[in-house]
Amino acid sequence: MAIAKFRFSKKLIAGYSALFLLGVLLLGYAVFIEPRQLIVQHYSIALPHWSPKLNHLKVAVLTDLHVGCLSVPVSKLRRVIATTNAEHPDIIVMLGDFVASHGRKSSLKPEEFVHELSALQAKYGVYTVLGNHDWWYNGEAVREELQKANIHVLENESAELIVNDTNLWIAGLADQWTRAPNITLALKQVPLGAPCLMLMHEPDLFREVPESVSLSLAGHTHGGQVALPFIGPPILPTEMGSKFARGLIVEGEKNYFVSSGVGTSVLPVRFCVPPEICVLDLTSQ
Repeated sequence: MAIAKFRFSKKLIAGYSALFLLGVLLLGYAVFIEPRQLIVQHYSIALPHWSPKLNHLKVAVLTDLHVGCLSVPVSKLRRVIATTNAEHPDIIVMLGDFVASHGRKSSLKPEEFVHELSALQAKYGVYTVLGNHDWWYNGEAVREELQKANIHVLENESAELIVNDTNLWIAGLADQWTRAPNITLALKQVPLGAPCLMLMHEPDLFREVPESVSLSLAGHTHGGQVALPFIGPPILPTEMGSKFARGLIVEGEKNYFVSSGVGTSVLPVRFCVPPEICVLDLTSQ
């Protein structure tokens, strides 16, 4: 009996050792491998309130770069820019959280990396909103550097573009966590029913955007950074639920899109949520 117990204990120890080794390998993958990847996700989206003259407008979506975090040095940012340009987008939209900061501390200051973003190329321009980390650091400084890079920063306002002799509007909301978003003010200049893209950082205001807006886009969630098989993300920084973790969400006439972004926040891990650039091919329903 004593020998049997000893053999059982050895098996148990071997099992725990194997589990420990597996845990170390998964942690190493989640910290040092997946966060350094970069994939391009393509989506074809048929929209209401969209002109056929705008069919196949290609919109590249970048968000949550968090430049300066463990997996996003300036060299990774250059790779993101080159990969985005290689898609030849008509418009590039960015959805906030450029800096990797908590409060006023940041491993890289905006002036140290934002000028790299001036290399982004899109036929009709680059538009962005700011995120909570940008404002926790210094939103005005981030905004100033982005504008120097010829990137249009929108906060409760809209911009009108002429694309194929058709008006297209891009509206942007203030960050919900740190500012005062105002949907009415953001859409004040937009004619009712005109093709319109609404940019915001957090997706929590999605359902408050009127149906007249063609597509609302957000980042912030990072897709949870960790998505467990059969379970999904155990933690999401949004009250909208796991349905809004990432990707296209359609509710009646409303279309929403969430990108899980590029960088990491709080913990330097990604597991089953690789860093992404999203390219949207937009058409009318």
